[in-house]
Amino acid sequence: MIGELIVEIKGKTTGIRVLAEGKIEVSHSGTGSILGKEATVMDTGVSTVMPSGVMMADANGMLMTAEGDAVMTKIDGIGWPTGKGWKSSYRGACYFMTSSPKLASLNKTVGVWELESNET
Repeated sequence: MIGELIVEIKGKTTGIRVLAEGKIEVSHSGTGSILGKEATVMDTGVSTVMPSGVMMADANGMLMTAEGDAVMTKIDGIGWPTGKGWKSSYRGACYFMTSSPKLASLNKTVGVWELESNET
């Protein structure tokens, strides 16, 4: 970890669509925390499978705290298969946008993230 933990989420895939040109759209939802506050998250991203097998990811999401503060996210990264089915590993950067005074520091923050998914 480079700095403080900003977001920690555990969730599941809620939808998968195969798009044109070797792209895959995946939606997720989950629960966890943002800056220590209880939160839920939804996101949808598109992964483009490169000839090397690496997947370039581009996603948008929204976190909502239990207190009603919303944080939008812009997520970029790369991933690769690590086993059977959808088992994969991703890494990347996340940019935050919020109008919440309590979470305003996130507007000047770039997060580094990692995601591990199982085969289902």
